[in-house]
Amino acid sequence: MKYKDLVQFDPIETVVKLKDADTKSEAERLVKTYVMSDSMAESLIDVVIPQLQFEQTIDNKGLFIVGNYGTGKSHLMSVISAIAEDAGILNLVKHDEFKKHAANIAGKFEVLRFEIGASKMNLRDIVLKKIEGDLKKRGIEYKFPPVDEVTDNKQYLVEMMGLFEEKYPDKGYLIVVDELLDYLQHKKELEIKFDLGFLREIGEVNKNIRIRFMAGVQETLFDNPSLSFVAK
Repeated sequence: MKYKDLVQFDPIETVVKLKDADTKSEAERLVKTYVMSDSMAESLIDVVIPQLQFEQTIDNKGLFIVGNYGTGKSHLMSVISAIAEDAGILNLVKHDEFKKHAANIAGKFEVLRFEIGASKMNLRDIVLKKIEGDLKKRGIEYKFPPVDEVTDNKQYLVEMMGLFEEKYPDKGYLIVVDELLDYLQHKKELEIKFDLGFLREIGEVNKNIRIRFMAGVQETLFDNPSLSFVAK
């Protein structure tokens, strides 16, 4: 008998891409291979699940998932979004206490996942363009007005979700964005203020409609020296 007959394991994957979870087989694998500590489960149960769920009325807010490179941030967001998208995947979760609470969001969402690369577009246009493209694939036609014609983005997000809920009356819409800090810290001061204004709007609208926003950042946003001028 050889060691390979006794021990089987998957090779360690150093880089997990958020978009991998768009494929069901990959989503299942990412959930199955995620090792969750009790402290991580507690954080998800106390913070993430309550903010994502929409069965109970609370002051829902957008979420930042904070983790340096290689700490499993993208893997975690893949796991959360996969469960939110497909209730069947919940059976692959290995942490019993988290599994029990995650039932509150399991299969309750349609999910849009994307990463932000090197771009000169403002954050509003990137996010809304991704939403428009995703809705079109679902047979929903909606066009956000240009930024120079807008005084408040929230009203258009509400309008968009009205069309979304006509097709998905029992579902929420979860938008998951990775590599947000890399994008922001290379922007100019006025551009960053504009982008943060849009982040505030999409975070605030979470409490009024079934849209949820979750973004991955490498460190707490305002601890970054390049964003110190807007930390206050």
